[in-house]
Amino acid sequence: MARVLILRERDEARRTAEALEARGHQPLILPLEAARPLDQRPPQGAFTGFAVTSARAVPALARHFPADPRPVFAVGERTGKAAREAGFPDVRVAGGTAPDIARLADAAGLSVETALLYAAGKTRTGTLEEAFNAAAIPYAVWEVYEMVRLAPDEATVASVLGGAAPDAVLVLSAGQAEAFCGLAARLPKLFQPMPAILALSRRIAEALSPALRRDAIISSDARLASLFECID
Repeated sequence: MARVLILRERDEARRTAEALEARGHQPLILPLEAARPLDQRPPQGAFTGFAVTSARAVPALARHFPADPRPVFAVGERTGKAAREAGFPDVRVAGGTAPDIARLADAAGLSVETALLYAAGKTRTGTLEEAFNAAAIPYAVWEVYEMVRLAPDEATVASVLGGAAPDAVLVLSAGQAEAFCGLAARLPKLFQPMPAILALSRRIAEALSPALRRDAIISSDARLASLFECID
């Protein structure tokens, strides 16, 4: 059994914790980021459909396009479920990565004259935009939420860790990577010995400090299940 630190916002962290417990590990939840909605109206346009890479984007999409019949291309099953529960009748679920969305949209044979509307976070990797560009799929980006950095105090961190450094840390976004580096630098005694750093992708690992990046373990296919396989 490994003690695994989860840095996601609390609701997502609980779901990750359940998955870790099912694999016999002990999850430790310490959110270092939280989502904040952005009050921005969508761009004008006769869009052929929508793309979402996070369930966080679904509420804004549902608010401005309630029960819209156009297809919603969701990155994975959880995001797809959120879209279906929000009332969208045509939800098409991709294989779990941003390029999978582009492949799914390309295979749908939508009009190349009309863009997809990508409901996105303010800070993102750009992977979906790159995939859309490579597939010559027109799109417009609508930023609907942003991730806000959290900085828990020493007492809170020590309480979560329970007197010992974790065996591993899940780093699932560039924001989490940067926040953990800051936390470990601010409270080094709480992370001795340094736990294994498990990064969801190479892009995310690049946001780590050079020292932590050097020994980071990177998921083979940017899926959380694959990252779990790296936990000893």
